[in-house]
Amino acid sequence: MLAPIVRALVGVPQERLGVLLDTINKVGGADGELWRTRFAEVLRGGVKPAPLVSEAPLDTLIHVDRSIRPVYPDWVRTVMHPELELTGPVEYDLGTVDLWLHYRQKNGPSLAGYKPYEYLKENGMLKSCLSLRDGEEIQKKGLPVFRKFFQGKTVPLWKSIVQARSGGLRVPYLCEHDGMVVMRWDWPENYWIGFRPALCLVS
Repeated sequence: MLAPIVRALVGVPQERLGVLLDTINKVGGADGELWRTRFAEVLRGGVKPAPLVSEAPLDTLIHVDRSIRPVYPDWVRTVMHPELELTGPVEYDLGTVDLWLHYRQKNGPSLAGYKPYEYLKENGMLKSCLSLRDGEEIQKKGLPVFRKFFQGKTVPLWKSIVQARSGGLRVPYLCEHDGMVVMRWDWPENYWIGFRPALCLVS
């Protein structure tokens, strides 16, 4: 009896030998008959894999109270498009948001950020862009939702571009930082590349 057991043990990985030793000790102990019966049942029925726990679906529906005006930082002098502040749907799914890139962002290494702004403004596309209020509600959804749609991207909210007291233009944007979704402001004069798409609602 011993020889077959020794031959069987040769093929058992080293890290599992301790488990086998525990099993032998239990079968040989005072409750050996109970353990033998239990092990026999497992061997006959096989080991059933643990059921996979499905992750809860992410809540990607954005609700925006358009009656609430955005709150701008103290350094803001002028809101460039106040007529657009309260426009937009009160509810939409982030899956309907388009990550729009200026053609030079697609085909070139970089371009000044005011170029996408000028294009959006001249082509009547600013009204479809997301705003500071949209960004606040997206921010509340947390990092998993942000990563699902905007992984590794910085997303400007062009509808809420402002002029600072210093005279320059600034645009709010969302990005990931230290495991959080944060709202920041940037100068459009800075060079913007392909990972900074405008967020526009698909009509």
